[in-house]
Amino acid sequence: MSIKLREIFKPEYVQKEFYTGGHIEWTPDGHNLLCQCGPRVSILNIETTTLAGTIPQRTESVKTGDEEDEEDESTDSVIAFTLDPTGKNLITSHKSGLLCTWDFNERKLTKSWRHLHKGPVTKLSITSDQIIASGGTDSIIRLWQSEKAHCLYALHGAQGLISAMKFLQLSKSEYWLFAADLQSEIHVWNCDDGKHLFKLQGHFSTVTELTFYKKQYLISCGRDKVVILWDLESKSQLKMVALYDCLETMVVLPEEGFYLQDLNNELKNTHVIPSGICVAVGGENGELHVWDVKNNVPISKEYNADSQSIKSTKSITNMIFNETRSTLAICYVDNTVTLQSFGPQHSKLTLIGSNDEILDVALLGNECSRSLAVAINSCDIYLFPWHKKKIESDGDCEIDKVELGVCCKRLKGHTDTVLCLASYKNFLISSSKDHSIRVWLYCNVSRTANCVAIGTRHTGAINTVAISKSLDFIVSASTDTTLKLWKLPKTFKNDEQHILSVKLTEVGHEKDINSICIAPNYQTIATGSQDKLIKIWSASDLSVLGVCRGHKRGVWCVRFSPIDQVLLSSSADTTLKIWSMADYSCLKTLESHDSSVLKGGFLNHGTQVASCGGDGLVKIWCLKTSECIATLDKHSSKVWALSIVDDGSIMITGGTDSRLVVWHDRTEEVRISEAAANQTKALQDQQLQNLLQNEQLLPALKMSITLERPNTALKIIQTLSKQGQGQDLKMVFENINQEHKERLLNYIVDWNSNGKYCLAAQLVLNILLEDIMLGKLTINQEKLQGLMAYSERHFRRLTTLMTNLQLLRYTTNCMAPHLSNQ
Repeated sequence: MSIKLREIFKPEYVQKEFYTGGHIEWTPDGHNLLCQCGPRVSILNIETTTLAGTIPQRTESVKTGDEEDEEDESTDSVIAFTLDPTGKNLITSHKSGLLCTWDFNERKLTKSWRHLHKGPVTKLSITSDQIIASGGTDSIIRLWQSEKAHCLYALHGAQGLISAMKFLQLSKSEYWLFAADLQSEIHVWNCDDGKHLFKLQGHFSTVTELTFYKKQYLISCGRDKVVILWDLESKSQLKMVALYDCLETMVVLPEEGFYLQDLNNELKNTHVIPSGICVAVGGENGELHVWDVKNNVPISKEYNADSQSIKSTKSITNMIFNETRSTLAICYVDNTVTLQSFGPQHSKLTLIGSNDEILDVALLGNECSRSLAVAINSCDIYLFPWHKKKIESDGDCEIDKVELGVCCKRLKGHTDTVLCLASYKNFLISSSKDHSIRVWLYCNVSRTANCVAIGTRHTGAINTVAISKSLDFIVSASTDTTLKLWKLPKTFKNDEQHILSVKLTEVGHEKDINSICIAPNYQTIATGSQDKLIKIWSASDLSVLGVCRGHKRGVWCVRFSPIDQVLLSSSADTTLKIWSMADYSCLKTLESHDSSVLKGGFLNHGTQVASCGGDGLVKIWCLKTSECIATLDKHSSKVWALSIVDDGSIMITGGTDSRLVVWHDRTEEVRISEAAANQTKALQDQQLQNLLQNEQLLPALKMSITLERPNTALKIIQTLSKQGQGQDLKMVFENINQEHKERLLNYIVDWNSNGKYCLAAQLVLNILLEDIMLGKLTINQEKLQGLMAYSERHFRRLTTLMTNLQLLRYTTNCMAPHLSNQ
């Protein structure tokens, strides 16, 4: 049976960032979470945990990684945003000095204006009456009427940067504005007349959050590690609660009650009905404090909101509570978002706002319950669920598409950056800079993994690790230049961690070992090092069987072929090489990358190779011809990770640009689609010839435009013009769609540049001119200038011709009497 090449891969899923730090906000119905993301505001669908859209929207055209980065760089960055209480309008402040109002449902810009501040606007707030408050770095707060973009008042009194700002609605039309400044003072203004009412003093460091309770109390927290309860009637301080944590954010919990997870039993929730004012506060320590500030009583013990180890604790930067869902969204400094339920059904979801540098990926589980393990320059491993769904292809048939989403589970255990992942079936092996390797056992039901074994015998960072498909042993290599073979236990217990024992240890290379792999027969091991050498080892005693020499720089990756006695290697010398395991000689050298080749692998029954490199490109090679048959461009920087799934039907890549791209092999679908298109085109060509043969010119003109035959269309138009059927063209052009009219307009630009065809071009242009003037047809400036220039030239030429004809007629008439006398 002949093996068909896999030539066409499409990036049908790209995991993009949706939160890069800053403000977040719930929609009133709790269905979406709005997150600040560079030049845009991302809209995250909570039900599906997928990106539902952005404001402003991205262009839909397919772009490479570099083009996407250029688009983001050219977009005006969002500094702050807020959603009005009705959920209809979104207000954004931009780096360019603009305030913009967006229709949230339509995702369209409705109004933009200059904010008049001397510096950037860092805080925004809005009332249900569409009154906007903008707080800048110039110590001034401005009140705006949203519809007319009119500045109502400039509020003075604050000093320095506005660190927190919020409206309080006292009655249907009366609002007070509270704002904290650089002097740790809280100022209050009346929004009706813009007068400064009073200020509250009590904090000794930056006030980071303001919130209200029943229009009677103000609660503030700051980096002075205290929460203060204020009585707004007496304008005095009631309580000061010391929490010994630099506080960044705070929310008031429902007064009717909420549920907290029992620390002793994860499956049990405790219903809390507060007797005072309960708040949830987070800050630098990454701990979630739930406190009754009125009675100065802790509701629950201080605990780490994300249950992380001390070394991997991450600060809480923002929190926001949605009463509709009874869910608290907690943002961390590493741009992860945890959705923690305070309802009767406890749940916790971790969302990756933006990936760090992706170092490695590995697939786990069976066909029905897969997860992708990702090492993202962190001491934790992230597990993304592998979702398959059906989509319609061009050939009206359903095909599978894989999506990962942004919801994941964390595997905690390592205390330093995870460098490498290796997997087989339900086993995941990880290696780290903490000099250890860990064995994780994946559960297909819960789609998570538990650490069941640990090995700590290396004295340096462990760069690479591999597991044998017999599940008997693991091999690892480190910056200490040693190669270790670990014995893998036959059985594991989930409630305890086995200590892996080292069976064999050898000094492998003179420099760091970058890659290691085990042959399909489990008998040999290959290592690639920075010393430019590839060594082949016996798995039984770690004796050297052979050395492959030929690379001019360090070797980044080695992989055995699944069917042949050959080895693939990739190097910093921009080449890939195929080595014979019989005599360790180089069989082929593959050259096409412009930078270091970081990863490689066999696919399609060992007949093809996939590689990725420092140039941001993924390349597909045919080993028979040693040619690169496809270059895939969706990354904008180094591609460190490459995983080949189902023998190449799916590939996953990730790299320095933080993108996780899932490539699907669509070679067969595209070929079927192209064959169907060619067959349809052949039938249409025959129909066109039949129409021309029968002199049915008007239907033939319409079909020639459909088939993109400008020369045939030109000849038909010229024929109709000579036959005096120019008016019939209008009827034809009225019945063609907008795409064909735009295509015809492009033909006109070319025809008009030639004097032989200008009459046909002007005839068609005269018919399409009405659509152009009404805005139904658009023409860019360059084409318009070309049309005008050539049209003026043709007009001058025809005017000169008519003048000469009249002069010739005059001369003929003058000569006529003399000719008759003769």
